[in-house]
Amino acid sequence: MKNKFLLLNRTFLVLLITVSLLTTGIAERDKTSKNGSKASKSLLKAGDAYRMYINNVDLPLNREGVLADVLIGGRDGGRVDNNVFLFSGGFFLSGITNGRMWANAVASASRIQDYVPGTVASGRNDSRAQLYVLRQTDGDFAPSWTEWKDAVALGAYYYDGDGDGTYNPVDKNGNGKWDRDEDRPDLLGDETVWCVYNDGTDPALRRFNDVDPQGINVRQTVFAFNSKGVVGNMIFIRYSLVNTGLVSDVIDSVYLGVWADPDLGDFEDDLVGCDAPQSFSGYPKADTAGLDAGFVYNDGDDGVFGANPPTFLIDFFQGPVSYIPGVTFTDVNGNGVYDEGVDTPLDSAFNVQGQVRGVAKIMGAKNVGLSSFVHYMQSHPTLGDPNTRQEARNYMLGYDKFGNPLDPASWAFGTVVGGINPAAIDNRFFYSGDPVTQTGWLNNLPTDQRQMSNTGPFQLVKDKPVNIVVAYVVGRGSNALNSVTIAKNYSKTAQLLFDSNFPSPPPPPPVRVEVETGEDFIDLTWPTNEQVSYQAIDTVLDIDRRFQGYYVNGYRTNTKLLTVGGLENVKEITNFDLKDSINNYYSLSPNGGLDLVRAEAPAENKLDSAVYANPSQGRVKVRIKRDPFTDGPLIKGKEYYFTVTTYTLNHKVIFNKDSRTYGPSGDYADATGGGLEEYETAIVTVTFGNDLFAPASETGSAEVAGGSSSGGVKYVVVKNEDLTGDSYSVEFKKKKRTDHSTYWMLKNTTKNTVMIDSSETFDYDTTKYAGIVYEGFIPKVKPVTPAHGTPTYKPSANVWYSNFSAVTGLGFNYVGLDIPQGLTMRDYPPFFATPKRSSAISADKLRKVELRFGAPNAGKAYRYINGYGPGSVIVRRGNFLWAGSSLFTDSVNIGLINQGFVDVPFTAWVVDEKYKEERQLAVGFIEVGVAPNGKPDGIWDPGTDLLKTGEVIVIFDYDYKADGSHKELTGGDFSGTNVWADINRGWNPPAGSGLDTIVTKSQFFNAMYVVALQRKDSLSFYTSGDVLTMPITDYPYTEADKFTFQTKLKGALSEAEKKEIFNKVNVFPNPLFAYNPATSYSNGRPDETFITFSNLPEEVTIKVYTLSGMLIRTMTTADKASPTSPFLRWDLNNESGLRIASGLYLAIVSSPGYGEKILKFSVIMPQKQIQRF
Repeated sequence: MKNKFLLLNRTFLVLLITVSLLTTGIAERDKTSKNGSKASKSLLKAGDAYRMYINNVDLPLNREGVLADVLIGGRDGGRVDNNVFLFSGGFFLSGITNGRMWANAVASASRIQDYVPGTVASGRNDSRAQLYVLRQTDGDFAPSWTEWKDAVALGAYYYDGDGDGTYNPVDKNGNGKWDRDEDRPDLLGDETVWCVYNDGTDPALRRFNDVDPQGINVRQTVFAFNSKGVVGNMIFIRYSLVNTGLVSDVIDSVYLGVWADPDLGDFEDDLVGCDAPQSFSGYPKADTAGLDAGFVYNDGDDGVFGANPPTFLIDFFQGPVSYIPGVTFTDVNGNGVYDEGVDTPLDSAFNVQGQVRGVAKIMGAKNVGLSSFVHYMQSHPTLGDPNTRQEARNYMLGYDKFGNPLDPASWAFGTVVGGINPAAIDNRFFYSGDPVTQTGWLNNLPTDQRQMSNTGPFQLVKDKPVNIVVAYVVGRGSNALNSVTIAKNYSKTAQLLFDSNFPSPPPPPPVRVEVETGEDFIDLTWPTNEQVSYQAIDTVLDIDRRFQGYYVNGYRTNTKLLTVGGLENVKEITNFDLKDSINNYYSLSPNGGLDLVRAEAPAENKLDSAVYANPSQGRVKVRIKRDPFTDGPLIKGKEYYFTVTTYTLNHKVIFNKDSRTYGPSGDYADATGGGLEEYETAIVTVTFGNDLFAPASETGSAEVAGGSSSGGVKYVVVKNEDLTGDSYSVEFKKKKRTDHSTYWMLKNTTKNTVMIDSSETFDYDTTKYAGIVYEGFIPKVKPVTPAHGTPTYKPSANVWYSNFSAVTGLGFNYVGLDIPQGLTMRDYPPFFATPKRSSAISADKLRKVELRFGAPNAGKAYRYINGYGPGSVIVRRGNFLWAGSSLFTDSVNIGLINQGFVDVPFTAWVVDEKYKEERQLAVGFIEVGVAPNGKPDGIWDPGTDLLKTGEVIVIFDYDYKADGSHKELTGGDFSGTNVWADINRGWNPPAGSGLDTIVTKSQFFNAMYVVALQRKDSLSFYTSGDVLTMPITDYPYTEADKFTFQTKLKGALSEAEKKEIFNKVNVFPNPLFAYNPATSYSNGRPDETFITFSNLPEEVTIKVYTLSGMLIRTMTTADKASPTSPFLRWDLNNESGLRIASGLYLAIVSSPGYGEKILKFSVIMPQKQIQRF
């Protein structure tokens, strides 16, 4: 430790990834190609070993203090990026008891294992002496909190919230959250693994066989944070040493050496060094206090890691507490012991215990830092494996094995560079130079290394724990030496947190994934509000961490390794991110560039925080229908593996990649490399088909009970258990007459209750799981934008008009205000006020219309003339009066005076199959006065230039009347007062007229379409019998529309459906030919033979017979993995537990209510080799 604050000088930004406790046994072993052999230990029972792998560092450990050299599931070693960086980790401990020096260790690579599980008092056979695992993701008052009672009985720490001196984790106020007046376990970081062991190995079994047990308990706490960022490269170890007084009440001159056998890929190319205070290193340093760390690195490429092997660093964060008379206190009474209230404290030590338990200040003492750093090499004559307690002690004092100091100037494995005086170097700190700047004492001969970071001296006083905290830090940069820089920077980051007692903002709440399986899919669902609303601010660390997104990974096997057996093991299935200003996200790469870290999610996976942060609406569903690795269909009975990762961004360090500022939309980046943090769930294991008799509900579709819209209604089931089995309807109400838009209502028609009164939310995306849940489901109503299609002319060979175009305005034009396809035509004639739209028509009135051409007198049309009537010339230009008006007196320029309902060669018809309507519509046309270029002769002829003639056809939303009596379209005599219709300006009927004033006051009145046609040339015109058709592609909702559906009560299958499943009872593989392919799903042993019965109901009995009729095995519901599982796996053992012979067998599967099913299957057993011992 550098000084009294050193303790408060290191912490962990490491954030957690939760790991699965593997129940396989462990066996210690040697490194491949290393000399020597080690007797294999017996496999330990489940719970003796655990793999901590919640971040970037994969570290197996056991309950005897061994780190890394622990075999779990066929895999050992501390790893990063799937490759080993640490063969074994542990410690050496030495002291003087009653005048006799001793040493012991946990150092598997040096064949030293002096510690056994349990405490001195309870012994190694105590069933409680196991590994205890605490996880933040388990939540408050989880079962692990209760299990911690056994750990407390063995000496584990806890927070005594109620101050009664007893650990009792009870949620006193029932709020489901831990409060300060309630007890809680000593959970540090995001995952904590605790055990206790003691130095109880018999002397005869020790490497140092002249050392007796000293009665020392070591309470080991390993903890880490769930992060894939900077702090995801660290794991912390706290050694709490307790002298039980078995041999002596005081053990003096104690040293602890944190020992490691590192292997950065290839084990024979490693170099070691330490980062010690400037006064020990012999050269000026920017950080004069140093890191108190030892490290191992490469000086070039590595055969395993390639061009950028990592650096592994062991850093002291909290050294042992030591009382030193004259240094840390004035010994007033001269007894050599600090007596509070008597002696005068000159210094103080600290015990950092986390945010809950706080920091304990210890007066009259100090935390001892790194006191020496050494390395030794296998079989070296003066610096080899320690064979005696004295040799071990000498290493802990910073000497060679014989107690001689090294000479930096002459030592063969080192060199002093950079002009540094060797005499200025403290030779207890091996290789304290800087390999990056090539300054000071450096290790220059790569080899297979062991290293020890030592601290001391201190005392172990009976029943007074001494707590020492170290960190394993791994940094990987752009090359070997850059990795040294990266690792040291990571260590400084952790130091900053430790100095503040782990003030790192809390991670986002863990994702709570729920799993359901259906006929051909797996659903992963989780609520989102806790993550999406997450924001953590720390002004000291300059953090403003906010949620940004999720991604879902699939795994080939039940492990998070990137590759297994040379095959890709991890594949991203989908991702989601916030609908905000951040698109793609880039981060600083080791070579100084910016690498794409997270690609923007697809549009359908954008999360609106207003919805997804809402506790009642925010949820996500991922439906998986194909195997992520084979792209084949999902296989029933096969296990599939997934994780969901939450990732956050620190908005204090990110910036727009283009503008280099924060705020604008676009791609974002950060130059620190630490702006993104990721929080991954444990692997979620899904047995496909496990919910066969209670499957996840498919999306339901409603039936059309009325109306002709192009819409639809579906419903997404969220909670099967809340489904009522009732009937429901979705109906529509128009918001206002002049607008097609509607709102919809959801009714429970069984109970005659309105559940949603007037919703304007139209969302048909059934992949989206967000929204308010009503009686177990979310209604989905299809949004419909009314639209007409492209007009067609039959026969097509008779087309006589110029091409339709939005630019020229020629064509069939809807002139309402309420849809995007409103009036797109140009104004005819040019002096029409712009734009011309009808406020009296709405898109719900749209129909498929045919404009039929025939004889000159095929029908009658209302005639409107522009440019005449009262007023000035300018006023008259805006007049489009009905031609039957008495205001027309110009018989010279107007061909037909006062004729407003004239013969035309066309008729308009609704011919709509959707509405089952066929009816003739009222029509009209416009003529322009002679002065502007028109020809108001009462004969419809648009000519070859519609801009001049202005003779457009108007199709009204009125049924045709042969007498032309639609007074809204004409105006007329109102009790002696003449008021005439104007199709441009609209008109006001006298009060009491009884006319529809919404129509009369609107431009174009209630025109459904305005048809703008002009001849291609003077010789082209219609042929009798031609038809111009305007189709409708999308019909809006109307008040006539109604959709109905019924849910399944509790989502349950009917008895008939269950019976149908039982009829499919089967067994697989059939035949079993020595090898069960299912074992490959989870890397099981190929000879782990079993067959699986499938499609089983909850209550079932299976009896297996030989062909001769001998009953060899009876299995029931109790033999299934769970009562509701449709699968039962048989290990091919008979009732006596012996393997059956190869042959043909019969199985009778019976279940109450379903009957019996007889199966026939063949088994060819694999050859088994009997082991010889």
